[in-house]
Amino acid sequence: APIQVEFDGREGIAGEFVIRAFVLPRREEFSSDDEARRARIGNEYQGIYVYRENRLIYGPDWLGIFQKEPHGSLLRVEFSFDHRLDEAFHVDIKKSQISLNEDLYNWLASDFLPAPRRAADERYRQGRKKKIQEQAAGGAHDSSNRSIGNREKEVDQARVEVVNEQTGEVEVTNDSGRVRMKLRLSKANRPGEVYIQPVGELEDGLLWAPAIIDGHQGVTLNTGHPYYHRVYVPNLSSGVTVQGMDSLLWALAIAELKVTNEATLRYFRELRYEISRILRLLVEDLPEPRDSDDHQ
Repeated sequence: APIQVEFDGREGIAGEFVIRAFVLPRREEFSSDDEARRARIGNEYQGIYVYRENRLIYGPDWLGIFQKEPHGSLLRVEFSFDHRLDEAFHVDIKKSQISLNEDLYNWLASDFLPAPRRAADERYRQGRKKKIQEQAAGGAHDSSNRSIGNREKEVDQARVEVVNEQTGEVEVTNDSGRVRMKLRLSKANRPGEVYIQPVGELEDGLLWAPAIIDGHQGVTLNTGHPYYHRVYVPNLSSGVTVQGMDSLLWALAIAELKVTNEATLRYFRELRYEISRILRLLVEDLPEPRDSDDHQ
């Protein structure tokens, strides 16, 4: 509904403006590439579009309220008014720019925009998460699996026997004796994917966890963790970098099985949880990996 505006010290309504927010579908959700192109999904097209008398006079821009960031690329806001509010919005003589007063600025920043921004951010991240999973599942860790496979027999490992396939209970025999624990039991999704297996999520938001993959001791890697998003994704095309990170996590998983016992079982899990939590914090300031849609 139109929002009424009054001038200080004057009686009556000066005019009305309309503001509406739109969260666009992700590029892959459009029915055709042509429709996606017409929607102009991209970082430069996000923001507030200012219309005076049904004519676009300014934008898209956030009018100094926010910066343009990739996770806002799906958000469009229409701000429309007529000539009666020229004085209220300090419209210049060319009818090409406006200036927001403090009350309206604060209302937009604190009351109106947060909800659509959250919705746009969530939709953007859903798309990013899907793309990351597709990248990971598309062979990003193949070279790591081959490299580890070539060295597997040289690594001294614990003996792991599956006790219950339904619950994931296994019995681990190592230098400390025998201990029963639960591990993720899975099948390879790609040929040779038996040491490093990317998955969409792990319990408690862990970055990694030991697993048994087609009978091999391996590690599941959480592609939903921010570390994967901000550290792995920008380097997926760099085989050496990915192999180095994968090898470290596989070694940690194998070492955990090799030395764990009844007394330390809980501590190893807590250690993985704490490391995952700390890494989540540390990567917050790293830049978002750029997507091709962000600058189209």
